[in-house]
Amino acid sequence: MLLAAGLIAGSWWLTGSPWPLAGWGWLQPRFEQIEPAPLKSALDRSAFAHARRTDTEAAYQAYLEQCRPNGCRYRAESEARITALQESAEQALRAAQLEREAADLDAYSQALNLDTEAAYLAYLDRCALHDDCLYRGPAQQRLDALEADQGHPEQPPGPVRETAEQAARATELEQQIEQLTAQLDQIAFAEAQRADTEAAYRAYLKACAKTGCWHRAEAKERLAQLNERARRFAYEPEMAPINAGCFQMSIPASRNRNRGKRTEQVCVAAFQLARHEVTFSQYDLFARSTGREPADDAGWGRGNRPVINVSWEAAMAYAAWLGEQTGRRYRLPTEAEWEYAARAGTETLHYWGDDRDAACAYANVHDQTSMRENSLSAPYHDCDDGYATTAPVGQFQPNAWGLYDMLGNVWEWTCSVFSGAIDGTEQRCATASQSGFRAIRGGAWHSRPQLLRAAGRSGILPDQAYAGLGFRLAEDG
Repeated sequence: MLLAAGLIAGSWWLTGSPWPLAGWGWLQPRFEQIEPAPLKSALDRSAFAHARRTDTEAAYQAYLEQCRPNGCRYRAESEARITALQESAEQALRAAQLEREAADLDAYSQALNLDTEAAYLAYLDRCALHDDCLYRGPAQQRLDALEADQGHPEQPPGPVRETAEQAARATELEQQIEQLTAQLDQIAFAEAQRADTEAAYRAYLKACAKTGCWHRAEAKERLAQLNERARRFAYEPEMAPINAGCFQMSIPASRNRNRGKRTEQVCVAAFQLARHEVTFSQYDLFARSTGREPADDAGWGRGNRPVINVSWEAAMAYAAWLGEQTGRRYRLPTEAEWEYAARAGTETLHYWGDDRDAACAYANVHDQTSMRENSLSAPYHDCDDGYATTAPVGQFQPNAWGLYDMLGNVWEWTCSVFSGAIDGTEQRCATASQSGFRAIRGGAWHSRPQLLRAAGRSGILPDQAYAGLGFRLAEDG
């Protein structure tokens, strides 16, 4: 009951709101005492996600002020974003000032070129509407001189020297205007470089006619590079770096040939793992490019859903093909790498803790929706994730290392042979000709709670496939 109250109280803590009931103040210190590490990590991640959605300096400052009890895992990212926002605001202010100065210079230059009372009066009228009017004094002086000349019509026109001085002043003003517009152009191009997106460079090229387009060639070159990268890597996965480390790996008793649970320390080298499972959109491009039959989606939909009905052999072929397209060395993860990444530093049954019925915030599992719509008789998670079959990737909270759907949604192929013991097999990739089952991990949308845990595992022959099995890619660190 106390933990449940703590969870409720935590929701108010995340928003920075006061306690909803005056009599609940006593809960805060006790909530902090009983709050388990996975919950602290989840609270910290949720608070940072809120700041990132708002994406303002105040939001990141609020996160930094509140995150201390929960570890401040995202301190560096928040501080970096605050610095970037401050720099962007300063650039915007400088650009606005330069634009005002350039407009003022242009207006005075026009008056100087016309050199009439009406032109200077128009400039001075403009000055009445703008605080930063830099040439008010010279304009007024020239207007006074012209009015004085009107009072003495018998005098001849001013000397040639005066005309030459006016021309020199006009030339100087034009140079100043050019310098200001060049500075404005540099600021606009720097903003495009900071964003480094196709949209940002296109926006620069569209607007730079007013500032001279000094960086037109650089912008076009970078835009071409981004277009090429988008064309080549549209379906390349987003990878998360996984540092080297050791963990306690276990073989559940039901899968152990010796009929006893084994736990041993296993170490893995640094590697990278895709944040998401391979989707139908990604796999369909491979199928079209290689002339393969597209994978069957069982009528559930394609797009951003995880690809299913893919054999180990097909998954290995996809990794090799994508590597050829991108120049990278993709592969399936070993079984040890998979579990190490799924745990993300935890030792609990799941990366969110030991409560199986908390799964629906983190994974697409066999739950109330699955029970209602699929009429499965297996034990289920007493929560509701809203999906009866596969869910689009990334719909649930990731683990502490930013990996999504490591449990649930679909089982995932590993490159390792399925063994009943921790004997080194879990740290090696099988060859294509090697016999035996291949280890699959993570459980799926229809998996009962016993299988849907960090240590849950099963095996299947490499040429087989079914509607609860997909994969994600790894790469050497």
